[in-house]
Amino acid sequence: MEEDLDQALQVDVLIASMKADHREATDALEYLAKMLEQALPESTTVKRGGWFMAKEHPVEELTVRFDDFHYQIVREKHGSFTARAMKIVRGVVLKTTEIPLNECIDNILQSLAALAQKNAQARRALNKFVLG
Repeated sequence: MEEDLDQALQVDVLIASMKADHREATDALEYLAKMLEQALPESTTVKRGGWFMAKEHPVEELTVRFDDFHYQIVREKHGSFTARAMKIVRGVVLKTTEIPLNECIDNILQSLAALAQKNAQARRALNKFVLG
């Protein structure tokens, strides 16, 4: 019981830190992509841009897939971001809605927290990421 409380608290700490960190959207997108690639590699797709010889390859598109929803964040050419939520039923996208970036990040984090409560492997991956 106490271990479950500790794990739930760690996920809550992660959510709070992400909300605090996503004031700077570019850094938050990089952080979120790194976290999701480690915690949910089979459900996360990250497309990076930049010239092939460049030192940095920033995230241009991040897609994370949960059972009922997929979330996508795209960095536009002029530096702004477009966030989308896609409703999925039996593997088919029924509806795609553009949403604010902050709402998209919040939805991803809430879905992660829910997944961590149900899935021990996801919980361990998130704990590893939170605890360093």
